[in-house]
Amino acid sequence: MRRFSGHLQDAWGTFVDVKVNLLDVLSRELPKRTGGVIWLSSVCDPYQPLERKYRLTRGAIELILGYRKFSLSILTKNALVLRDLDLLKRMNHRVDVGFTITTFNGNAQLFFEPHSSPVQERIAALGRLSGEGIDTWVFVAPMLPLVTEQGLEQGLRQLSEVHVKRLLTDRYNARGMIIKQTLQAYEKWRPGLNLEEVWRLLWNGDDYYRQLDRKIARAWKALDHSAAHEAVF
Repeated sequence: MRRFSGHLQDAWGTFVDVKVNLLDVLSRELPKRTGGVIWLSSVCDPYQPLERKYRLTRGAIELILGYRKFSLSILTKNALVLRDLDLLKRMNHRVDVGFTITTFNGNAQLFFEPHSSPVQERIAALGRLSGEGIDTWVFVAPMLPLVTEQGLEQGLRQLSEVHVKRLLTDRYNARGMIIKQTLQAYEKWRPGLNLEEVWRLLWNGDDYYRQLDRKIARAWKALDHSAAHEAVF
């Protein structure tokens, strides 16, 4: 996070600080804790491309695997999580895996999630994980005006077909430099788009987000009455 890492002049997404001491710290902390759910991870993706080199997430899972008092919840945008399927299967019912999906449209993804696995790869990974008996979920976030609606109904249908258990939604968190970057992505995606209207929805679109969430909830329930939906905003 910029305010904790000294990157105040750097745009979000242009820097990565690697916590190279993670496994040493985790190995000391795990025995002290009484148990609970460990989340990988709440701010930065645990399977961003540098994980291929540093293997910190894999090492963390190996450590957690040795402590039955902990369960594990993973949230990512990268199909690289399948690399660690051998470890996840050994955790039995102590693990679930979620994928963040902002848009089901592959073209829009190129502008708004350029460094993430293609959305169809994420859906295929969810199917592989579900097929191995691992609970899966999807975080539709941040919901972006005009963007999240792209291919929405077909995307939800695909999630149902790969047996995703739970769907969470969240609105866009408008703030400072991030909204400027977001508007730049809109401009590249759809040149000539009315950015003032987009800015209004991003900054103060409470009614819009509630309507979109209700639309998602209805479509999801129609596909699978047993699959849960929750809005976290």
